[in-house]
Amino acid sequence: MAASPTSSGALNRGDRLFGVKLTAPAGVILAVLLLIPTVLTILYSLHDVPANGRSLGPFVGLENYTIVLGSSVFWRSAWVTFVFSVGFVIFSTLFGLGMAILLNQRFVGRGLARALLIIPWATPWLVIGILWKWFADGSVGGLNAVLLMLGATTDYYDFMADPNSALVLTIIAAVWRQASFAGILLLAGLQTLPEDLNEAASLDGAGVFQRFRNITLPWLKPALVTVTVLNIIYAFLQFDVIFAMTQGGPGDATQVLSILIYRQLFGVTQIGLGSALAVILGFIALAGGLLTVKLLYRAERQSA
Repeated sequence: MAASPTSSGALNRGDRLFGVKLTAPAGVILAVLLLIPTVLTILYSLHDVPANGRSLGPFVGLENYTIVLGSSVFWRSAWVTFVFSVGFVIFSTLFGLGMAILLNQRFVGRGLARALLIIPWATPWLVIGILWKWFADGSVGGLNAVLLMLGATTDYYDFMADPNSALVLTIIAAVWRQASFAGILLLAGLQTLPEDLNEAASLDGAGVFQRFRNITLPWLKPALVTVTVLNIIYAFLQFDVIFAMTQGGPGDATQVLSILIYRQLFGVTQIGLGSALAVILGFIALAGGLLTVKLLYRAERQSA
């Protein structure tokens, strides 16, 4: 019997073609916004690009990468990036998880509290940096006012001029924004957790910690993996908050790799070196995300 024109094979081919047509505009946009700049950055990193950026300049191969990796400035910025990222990822994830668990409980005003959770996440990174810069200002900042009120200090202190406190405050500012995002995602995961599981475990005598460890955490594993990977990527690529608060200072105390890239590209117009730095940072962020996914799922398989 001959296959009809409306057989499953024909329909599948038509569905695939229809799907391609639907996704083609998004694919073109992604290619323009992501693929082309990525390719250009890699090309720039392999050339001695003139300051005006109108041509690639002489091909130098991996020379720019050799210069970057042999620079003490790069390794200092890499260390600052590592410290910032560790603090950012750990506290964003933990505070987000804590807020999600709290807001999943029944209490008066829970709806308002959940609505307020969205505010930090909906605020642009640059605005977060400006707000926290004002808050930590050494002359009129609210942080000093609170410390004076509590008796923790007797005079106003310029936290942003201290290398140690400046880095800590940039981490706190970024965590304040990102923890709300993590809380929203984890709260969504908790909303899908069947109440029967906790009730049955409670009837069997399981305590709060036991239910959290054996029921809540395993249920949230996919959401936690997503949150952790996103936090790692945000940490390594963070720019706006740090630039608004310190511009990498005082000195190089908060000069993460993204700030160093900005200074190379727009400060001293070393386009080849700046592009090499951008490629290295991109690989670091990608490797960190992939490694985290692998480690988390390996731990899940071993515990299964």
